[in-house]
Amino acid sequence: MKLYVSALLLFFSSVHGKACVSEGGYHNNYLFSVFHRSLMDDRFTAEANVFWTKYLGIKDNYFTYSWRRSDIMTEAKKRNDKELMAYMNLLNAYIDSNDMFNGWEYPTKAQINGRNKILQKMLTVSQNYKGKRLEQQYCLLKMRALFGLKRYQDAMDYWQKTASRQPQSVYRDMMRNIYAGCLLRKGERRQAVDIYAEQEDFRSLKYCVRNYRNVAGIQKVFNENPNSPTLNYLVQDFVNNFQETEDVFVRHIGWEAESADSDKVEWIHQLGAREVYRKDANSFIAFARQVVKNPNVVNPCLWQSAIGCLEHQMGLYSEAKNDLAAALKMNGTQRMRDNARAIYAINSVQTEKMKKKYNSWLTGELQWLDEMSKRDVRDSVMTDDHYHDVKERLVYCMLIPRLRSLGKQNEALTMFSMMEEDAPWVPDYRSRKIINDYHENVNFDYSNEYYSVLDKLSTKQLMDYLSYLKKRPKDVLYRYAWDKAYREADYYNDLIGTKLLAQARYSEAISYLERVDLGFIRTQNILPYEVKCNWNVERWMQKQYTGEFGKVRVSSLKSNKKLDYCKELLDVQARWNNMRDGEERLKEGYKLANMLYQSSYEGDCWWLTQYGWSCTQDSTLAGNHDMVEDAIRLLEDVSVKTTDFKLKEKSLYALAYIHRGPWYFEGWDEKNNVWYDYDNPLIRPNSRQYMALKTLGNFAKANKGKLDNYVTKCDVLKRFMAIVK
Repeated sequence: MKLYVSALLLFFSSVHGKACVSEGGYHNNYLFSVFHRSLMDDRFTAEANVFWTKYLGIKDNYFTYSWRRSDIMTEAKKRNDKELMAYMNLLNAYIDSNDMFNGWEYPTKAQINGRNKILQKMLTVSQNYKGKRLEQQYCLLKMRALFGLKRYQDAMDYWQKTASRQPQSVYRDMMRNIYAGCLLRKGERRQAVDIYAEQEDFRSLKYCVRNYRNVAGIQKVFNENPNSPTLNYLVQDFVNNFQETEDVFVRHIGWEAESADSDKVEWIHQLGAREVYRKDANSFIAFARQVVKNPNVVNPCLWQSAIGCLEHQMGLYSEAKNDLAAALKMNGTQRMRDNARAIYAINSVQTEKMKKKYNSWLTGELQWLDEMSKRDVRDSVMTDDHYHDVKERLVYCMLIPRLRSLGKQNEALTMFSMMEEDAPWVPDYRSRKIINDYHENVNFDYSNEYYSVLDKLSTKQLMDYLSYLKKRPKDVLYRYAWDKAYREADYYNDLIGTKLLAQARYSEAISYLERVDLGFIRTQNILPYEVKCNWNVERWMQKQYTGEFGKVRVSSLKSNKKLDYCKELLDVQARWNNMRDGEERLKEGYKLANMLYQSSYEGDCWWLTQYGWSCTQDSTLAGNHDMVEDAIRLLEDVSVKTTDFKLKEKSLYALAYIHRGPWYFEGWDEKNNVWYDYDNPLIRPNSRQYMALKTLGNFAKANKGKLDNYVTKCDVLKRFMAIVK
């Protein structure tokens, strides 16, 4: 598989909340969520950071104390806030000493002693603090110190007698969390687990119940307490682990999971998940059906929605529909009922006909997911956006394939575009911000999934889609996506024109390229190449270098280079076609060959026919005309027919330079366990480039003293001649 990288672009996508994170393109987000997934991370830090963001007077959901503590200290000094500076010095010393216990290497004895001194100082200072403003923070420091010194009983006594009487706050919650850690270390696992579950500290809970992450474990916890908060974690973990197992096995490799597939199981474990097979899922469903009948269960919606989600994952869509509908009517937290509703919406794509009434209902559900997504982030200091994840899976994995199966290609394309427009970074790079004639933002329009889908379309399909985007659909579902889709005409005209150019349909390309505004073209990442690279420079004679995006003046691009190229090439082509055979026609053929080669993936002007380039690309992109082959045919004709020594020399040299059909094999030879490359080549005597180099070599031998420097100083030719004698 080749890696196709857009020009001047390094893009790192978030994988938070994905099943099988290395396969982000599958959009296989976890469906089941009865609590924020972000609670699987550090439970209290985000809430504790609110104190610091208020102090700085900023609003930042991604704020971390560690990154901004110097800014806070600067602000405290500015205010002459000695009380806060003293607290921060103590807190910073604690954080820094704690880092050595969270790394790859074990701390030394000296480091442990040094940390214990810091903890002892924390204990002393916190005991002597008499203020009110930071009273809870110092109480927390004291509990941290006692815990770090392994004085668990002292920490428990302090919580019970003093700290527990503090007003409700994140600091009180953190102290109680430390108390739970002490209970765990004193052998009181059940009490510790209950506190972790009640606080929704699922990261700690995951460790405590690591041996209960299966049907038997869930049954055991249920039998102890049918309404244990721990069950929220265990049920969600079980259902999502089944989805993970299905995604890794069935959806990726095409067969059902088996315990014998150790490599796949190991991958699941690396993700922090557990393998859950269909027999396990069926066992859970049987148990859960009994649970929902139990009158003592407070939240039957949790169990009923888990049944429906598991059935959905197994492809039992009709059964899932009935069970999820039942879950919506059962008691549960609001998050549980919202969870059931979201899964019901996803499942409906497989059970309902795409008629007007259903489309209207589904649009309402998508709009509800949009609102829930906003609320999920807005109403919490945590950054979990589960409902957008659900929408992503609904649209990409369910709705788009369904629309395509119904022949609704254009409707499916607007769904792709809608999802791309939902990305939070789109407004920033779409702003096309220019400062002092330089670009400030990288353009992602040619490196996302939507572009990848458009790039695979034929020119006819792209033209049809552009027509579709010009008129708002009547159907409410398709109108919902159309309204959110990217409909900038310049973008699509440029795509179509570029595709036609790449297919050597130059006259047709002109009719689309001339519609594209120059201001739009200047926003593309290929700007430096357009400004710096000239297709009339012979590629085999010179490599043209470009500046970096953001460092080339926007105004330096004076015209649409693709349009200019098409017009010039048609002129050269027309002259070549209309000339009589002779040296002038051969010279024009040489020029035409160079122009064609420069526009290929091997040329400096690759940006004429594609939006990105990779050093691993070794062939013309599917659907594009083979410019390299045309260039070779023209150069061969010139080299054979010309009587002009310089033209013959240049054409033979060009043929030897072109990489098509390389003269040696480069790569690993598994049979002989040998790596071949330029320094250790495996010669391919029947290859095109081998023959071209041999012809150039013979020409050089026959014309010693007449040759230009580019031939006599050619390292490749010397290397070839030394090997092939």
